[in-house]
Amino acid sequence: MQTIRVNEFPPTLNELNNMHFMKRAKLKEVWESIVGRACLEHMVSPVAKVSITLEFFFPDKRRRDPDNHAFAAKFLLDGLVKAGVLTDDSFDEVTELRIVKGGVSKPKHILIHLVEVPA
Repeated sequence: MQTIRVNEFPPTLNELNNMHFMKRAKLKEVWESIVGRACLEHMVSPVAKVSITLEFFFPDKRRRDPDNHAFAAKFLLDGLVKAGVLTDDSFDEVTELRIVKGGVSKPKHILIHLVEVPA
């Protein structure tokens, strides 16, 4: 298993829905860069087939909707593709995608767990 720590949160679906399309496009590029730097920091090796778990650590115990944070997967997986960790983020390469609450932590962060799946 390889784990990548990202010390920020991508925007939620609610935040994106209220955003101009040009700003969303720019944000995608920013997140590809953030994930790319995190992959370099953690010396992540490319994987062919993978199960991915996104573990969210929130700064407090407030209630949050998982489906609102699920959209973060789009930015994070696109960043993994751009960084060369994944060749593609289709079902052929990503066999499973899980989103879980990791607990309370300051600062907030996401752990991306990559578990290679036999071909």
